[in-house]
Amino acid sequence: MARGSERLADLVRMLNLLPYFEAHPERTVMEAARDLGREPHEIMDDLNRLWCCGLPGLMPGDLVDLKHSYQSVRVANAQGMDKPLRLSTTEAAALLLALENLEATPGLVNNAAVTSAAAKLREIMGEQVSAVADAEAAPEGTSVLDLIRTSMDERKQLTFHYFSQTTFSTSERVVSAAHVFTSDGFTYLRGWDHGVDEHRTFRIDRMSSVALAEEEAVPHADLLKFSLKDPFAFGRTQAEIRVAKSYAWIADYVPITLGAQADDEWIHGTIPVGSEEWLIRFVLACGGQVQLAAPTHLAEAVAQRAAAGLKAYDEPTNSFNSL
Repeated sequence: MARGSERLADLVRMLNLLPYFEAHPERTVMEAARDLGREPHEIMDDLNRLWCCGLPGLMPGDLVDLKHSYQSVRVANAQGMDKPLRLSTTEAAALLLALENLEATPGLVNNAAVTSAAAKLREIMGEQVSAVADAEAAPEGTSVLDLIRTSMDERKQLTFHYFSQTTFSTSERVVSAAHVFTSDGFTYLRGWDHGVDEHRTFRIDRMSSVALAEEEAVPHADLLKFSLKDPFAFGRTQAEIRVAKSYAWIADYVPITLGAQADDEWIHGTIPVGSEEWLIRFVLACGGQVQLAAPTHLAEAVAQRAAAGLKAYDEPTNSFNSL
């Protein structure tokens, strides 16, 4: 059963369709989906539900009256629900915080539009959102994003040094930028890495010595598969694991989906494979509390790495021999 907050979000989303289609009577469901950032079938589902809503009594004259198909939507009687629902103070503050975050990230979006929207929201809400400070972009944070934006506008390749958290090493990259996005408070560049001939994702704050190259950028946009719901493509490959029952709390900190209990001590689960090297290190770091079952080659890699680590304990070091 959906939680109360989810039901409220569904209700607000559904009711806001009535004033939208009254204001845009010639819009198709596909156009509405584009405007509202939703899928066409989701809007059709909501319209089908609205068709059965209305005033107490639920007689023909009490119901929302609309005629809808994918090609057109006509609202004949909105039963007074013809104005968009207003933002609450909490919602307005949250929206303003999001706008301030965008303002502080130059090069990501049209800053003039963001600044204008934030100013209008402040004017409407007045002192109710006075605690949300007006953000200004930090000068030292603008250079990398500005260079990325320039490389995309001028279709030039980028060169930079990149620190990999997976391997704890820095390497030089030559990349054709495809697009920039944010996730969990961090800004990322997605582009074609000419060193490996495939698309890679780079966190902006781990890039250094960024410069424009003379070569023309070839971002291979036709090959780029990107989803805002899964920006790192974690959902494409899942590894099968077993988690010790006493270690199940790890699922609160790592994107592990726990399944059925295998026996009294172990629970079946899956984990997205964003990086094979990271997954191997994660399983080893769990000290036997997480076992990797599939893919087989990764399970074998974990076993080999663990055996090599145990063997190292039996090999005396030079400093030990000299004592």
